[in-house]
Amino acid sequence: MSQTDGRWTQDVSVPDGQFFIGASEFFDTASLAARGSAGAGLFSLNLAATQAGTFFANLEAFIRTGVYATTAYDQEQYGTAASVPGPSTVAGTSGPEGITGFPPTLASAMATLIGPQSGPVPKGTQIDSIDVIYGVYAAAATVATIGLTKTVFSNAAAPVVSNLIALGANGLTTTTNTAGQVKVINVPIASPAMIISADSELVLNVNLTAGAGGTVSFYGVVIKCHFNWN
Repeated sequence: MSQTDGRWTQDVSVPDGQFFIGASEFFDTASLAARGSAGAGLFSLNLAATQAGTFFANLEAFIRTGVYATTAYDQEQYGTAASVPGPSTVAGTSGPEGITGFPPTLASAMATLIGPQSGPVPKGTQIDSIDVIYGVYAAAATVATIGLTKTVFSNAAAPVVSNLIALGANGLTTTTNTAGQVKVINVPIASPAMIISADSELVLNVNLTAGAGGTVSFYGVVIKCHFNWN
């Protein structure tokens, strides 16, 4: 392709992103879990009988806040009624189409009915669900919970914390599984959306407590997501 002063961009995100966050990336705030390996490729955080692990990991969500147009790149393509390249901070300005997505399009999202999309297309990463990978051996666990929060930091203000997954069982089970096998349990996000807040942090918390006479091994999680980097 010949050189250009423009840039390629896409409206629609790609739905098949997966990021493995292994046990080595989690911190046990209870300081009880023992790090170990049952064999090649089987690193885990391990809890002895009745031990309660509180595992936390910071998810690097690769945030994008949305790109506004600049004269250098977008003036010819993104002219608007505001006499500035769009999308911009001027209310109502949009890209050249002002349309995102692909058919079938819900009436509530059709630009011909509701007008064009205003502002930049949300880009970056949208977490859709999380696979939690762990094993419960010899006796049922007493606790298995997961929570995911977003914290937005602003200067001279208190951090604002919101739940993407409210802490709770959320489908995680405490029953035993066959020795050598693991559980892979999917926990969906109720309202998935692109993470676009500047200076924001995602914190994942998995809590597991081994039952009396049992053990628990935590291997990590898989973040399943849409992503749009173009």
